[in-house]
Amino acid sequence: MKPNKTIGIAKKGIRLPYGALNLIPTTMFRSLFLRNATCRLVKSAPRARGRALGKHSYSSQQHNPYYFTLPPVRALGPTLWVFTAAGTIYLSCAAYEVYQDVQEFKKRPLGDVTYNNVDDVRTNKGVRQSAATTGFSPIDIFTTPWSGLNSAEKMLAIIGGLNIGVFGACRFSPSATLLFEHIPANTRNFTLFSSMFGHAGFLHLFFNMYGLSMFGPQVAGSPTFESSGSHLTAFYLSSGLMASLAYHFGTIWPNKTHRISPGLGASGAIMALLGAWAMNYPHQHIGIMFVPGSLPAEEALLVLLAFETWGTFIGFGGLLRWAHAAHLGGLLVGVGYVQFDGKNRVWQPTRKFAFNQMRRLNLI
Repeated sequence: MKPNKTIGIAKKGIRLPYGALNLIPTTMFRSLFLRNATCRLVKSAPRARGRALGKHSYSSQQHNPYYFTLPPVRALGPTLWVFTAAGTIYLSCAAYEVYQDVQEFKKRPLGDVTYNNVDDVRTNKGVRQSAATTGFSPIDIFTTPWSGLNSAEKMLAIIGGLNIGVFGACRFSPSATLLFEHIPANTRNFTLFSSMFGHAGFLHLFFNMYGLSMFGPQVAGSPTFESSGSHLTAFYLSSGLMASLAYHFGTIWPNKTHRISPGLGASGAIMALLGAWAMNYPHQHIGIMFVPGSLPAEEALLVLLAFETWGTFIGFGGLLRWAHAAHLGGLLVGVGYVQFDGKNRVWQPTRKFAFNQMRRLNLI
């Protein structure tokens, strides 16, 4: 009789059938070792009880004494990096918009250059453009001159173009994929940002860009953003960072085996747009492709939150290998941003701070 070989995880005493590691996609290990992640094989596992066969006793250690130990995942470093990056993104986008608004304000004799005067002009401009922005579609990119698009529409076009461009570059040079996937066990922090532009395949890219085209324009034209391309850019990129961090923490608990699995895709940021859309338009209906019927946005949001929460903490038995933690994190960021008035509590104070500092430095 052939002995039942097993492989154990030393720290937790978990025993897996021999060969179970072969079930993990080889791309995970390819990326893992190319990134010099600390994946260790150790011999210090507890002794396994042998099974007597005649005069001989067989155990897993006798036939395969090596035990696979999951590498550690850092928490503090990635957290500080994400919040620093998100703050930098918001401040940079606010400073850019303030500079553009001041330059436009100076072209008209509208009074002294004060923050309130400049902000009033921006608000009036945003209200006028919001109706057009909500009807924006990818076709308009090819039928409208670039100068005829407002800042929010340009932002959506650029984000879509970046995702498509990165996908093409990774297909042309597969090694470039290593720069656009985040492996939690690795020590690189920048992939928390860059991974939101990478995609695993054409369908992955298609569905994310479809979501961007469906929810992006309506969110951009909502009262929260008022066709502000800079505000929408800051929100989109920061939401993607938070979603990546949620995926990262999800590999500490409860999905420990995912810490060597690369995560990539714009779905976390798209989920944030979906959450913001549902909060701004709770009575609009939304359906699922290839599924008949639809639900009001507020009800669909509850269903999605329940679905992603279940997928994160319980799972679907291997049927769906999605980054549920990233989706859940993105949804919560989008819902929370609108619910707690991110426009007036985050964006406007950042704009005012940028205005004051730029005035102090004589930049405007």
